[in-house]
Amino acid sequence: MIRRIRTAFLAMAVIATISLVTTVLITTQVISTTGNGRKLELVHVVMRHGARTPASTYPKDPYINETFYPFGWGQLTNEGKMELYKVGQYLRERYRDFLGTRYSPDAFYTESTDVDRTKASMQLVNAGLWPPETAQKWGPLNWQPVPIHSEPLDEDMLLLVRKPCAQYHIERNKVIKSETVQDLFNQYDSLFKDLTEITGQNVTDFDGVQDIYSTLLAEESFNLTLPEWTKEFYPDKMLEPTIFSFVLNAYNDKMNRLKGGVLLKKLLSDWKSKADGTISPVNRQAFLYGGHDSTISNLLSALNVWDPQIPGYAITILLELSRDLSTNELGVEIYLRNSTSIPPHKLTIPGCDSFCTLEKLEQLTESVIPENWEEECKTNDTNYIVPPSSGP
Repeated sequence: MIRRIRTAFLAMAVIATISLVTTVLITTQVISTTGNGRKLELVHVVMRHGARTPASTYPKDPYINETFYPFGWGQLTNEGKMELYKVGQYLRERYRDFLGTRYSPDAFYTESTDVDRTKASMQLVNAGLWPPETAQKWGPLNWQPVPIHSEPLDEDMLLLVRKPCAQYHIERNKVIKSETVQDLFNQYDSLFKDLTEITGQNVTDFDGVQDIYSTLLAEESFNLTLPEWTKEFYPDKMLEPTIFSFVLNAYNDKMNRLKGGVLLKKLLSDWKSKADGTISPVNRQAFLYGGHDSTISNLLSALNVWDPQIPGYAITILLELSRDLSTNELGVEIYLRNSTSIPPHKLTIPGCDSFCTLEKLEQLTESVIPENWEEECKTNDTNYIVPPSSGP
């Protein structure tokens, strides 16, 4: 796994840092309801929130006492808001023939994590996606309210899967203690020590590097001048270990089952219920999900289509269920949009065509779909205490 990541690393380094807002809107491919000999049946959009102010800091951060007025800590910036609005406009254009122009709560459902920046992100995407048509205009604003659903953060069982799971942490600890990962830690030991001394924060692993990297990225995106020491370390020396922090969260099938596999199970359930006509409401056309960087990396890892990278702000996964009109088979196509300046690129699940039939997709992902998450999370060790959740 680590060797594969290192091979892909150089090619992905540029993509990994794409998170800045661009004002250029590219030509959007319009997805027809009956294009390419296929009929679009159902769409899932899974995305990360937009550019934000720092959500955390470190002891020697020159901006530790900053208030980030008028936004606050961990909140969307104006640039981030505009980028999200443009994502909504992009979706409006891409799916205009499929979704139509009139918002319907039966046809379209939005859910986010119970975090300010994700809920606000979904409001902005929906503002770009669903400008009110004549019958829905209620006043002078070219905007209409679209409900955002969420679960309490510590009970999240879909987009973050923060509900305590002993077996996930036990397995992650085994991975961290493995010879392969310990050798990798040793390679970065000097970096850990340097960052500890410079930042005043005790950095002992890749998660510690990621915490500081994310803070610096947010400060940079907010147009703050980074301290002099960062020129030696950020982003280059910190980039690869930050990517490894995402890798270690979804390192093997068991960890995928207990994290990204939960959301993938929901997608499969939606696809199958659409196929057999039991989806409710019966005219449901699309789901929009707003999460975090780990939401993206964990889902792509469960699908086995993740080229390890740092999921940028507003990165978007498009999952399109359609019917082949010549064979009557249902299949899924997956696209990743990690910049507003380039078209989304198609992802192909290993062992499948880019149009992966539902039957084949179910077979290929069987090992990462939890049968009973609650039972699979249990441990016989009555003394085991599940570590507290960190972030988002």
